[in-house]
Amino acid sequence: MSLSIESPSQSKIREAQFQFGRLMREINQKIMAGDEFKSILNFLFNTLDTIIPYDRIGIALVEDGQLCAKWMNSKLPGGNLGPGYCGPLAGSSLKQILETGQPRIINDLVQYGGQKPESESTRLALKDGIKSSLTCPVYSDGAPVGVVFFSSGKPDTYKSEHIETYLEIADELSFVINQDRIRQEAVHGRSSQNVRMLLHDLKSPLGVIQGFLQIAQDESWYETLDQDAKKIFETLQRNAFHMHNLLNELAELNHLNFHGIKADECEVSLIEFLSEIATAAQDLASKKSITFKLECRNDLPEKAFFDPLKIRRAIDNLLSNAVKYSARQTCIRLVISFRNEQLHCEVVDQGQGIPESEFPKLFKEFGKTSVRPTEGESSSGIGLAIVRKIVEQHNGQVSIRSEVGRGSTFGFWIPLGSKV
Repeated sequence: MSLSIESPSQSKIREAQFQFGRLMREINQKIMAGDEFKSILNFLFNTLDTIIPYDRIGIALVEDGQLCAKWMNSKLPGGNLGPGYCGPLAGSSLKQILETGQPRIINDLVQYGGQKPESESTRLALKDGIKSSLTCPVYSDGAPVGVVFFSSGKPDTYKSEHIETYLEIADELSFVINQDRIRQEAVHGRSSQNVRMLLHDLKSPLGVIQGFLQIAQDESWYETLDQDAKKIFETLQRNAFHMHNLLNELAELNHLNFHGIKADECEVSLIEFLSEIATAAQDLASKKSITFKLECRNDLPEKAFFDPLKIRRAIDNLLSNAVKYSARQTCIRLVISFRNEQLHCEVVDQGQGIPESEFPKLFKEFGKTSVRPTEGESSSGIGLAIVRKIVEQHNGQVSIRSEVGRGSTFGFWIPLGSKV
């Protein structure tokens, strides 16, 4: 009879597998108990070091052609490559990991950085004290959605025998990420439905109020009221109108947040499209004695490919804002240009301008600055957020340039696409 005796390395692997199995059972219990995504990941970070070596673990997911860091925990002090960082996926070595499903080991990040001086993520990792790393793909519903980084402050940390264990961990992280996505979709779906119900419940009584205000002003007795009484009715009607517009903007923003993932693109005649916008803009500006000019540059193509209703909405919002924040007898220009296969739209005003320190508030939901409309017009802080959502649906980008006392330029660009 022969006896097989395990080597020390085999025994160590068996012990690691046992501990990993126990750890995965605990994670599954936490998922079933409804623990939050980040809480589960932090639990993993604090317990996995008994099984495998690392100083930092991070997860990055694919978003709009970029790989964006979503979570990271580290024993090292640096935080240059943390959540919020995004890098282009095209042309990167990480794209190959997603396409092939094969992990990547870099045991000398200093040498690798010398070979890849253009890699911003490598530069930041070195700045954080990372010397070696192992990167594995993570999946959702069988498709690659991102990567998990295991990093060490020491060189030559990762060996080929680590890969199997790390892939098992990556699989478990894939499950955690997928469960979190399902939960978020469910929560967002409920949230969207709740907002729709709330807006409907608010619109109904508001419609009744507006209706009775209009009926009152059409009655013969309305003309017999003194000026103070009429002023009360006018104030009520003006505020009801502003409330109606606000509810409509909230409904639009709610739709864009949860249902507006893709724009309904079609072929658009640019001349006709811009002519309609210019006509409406001239009417809007003239009410405030503001001059409007449409300027088309760089030999615009006859046709473009985008969602005309949404892009019209985005431009109208920028023009409306420019009128609100500009004084009478000034000029507003809508500048349209074509460059780098992109359609660029800019609304240039001679208004008050915005302090640069307040730029981060712009294009965010309810992001109001210290600058106020010149004649007390209402402003919800939602219009620019709607612009950003629409532009991002078209894979474009918004922009702002401004100087206090000289005016502002709000703009965006969108790719014209292959169907033009």
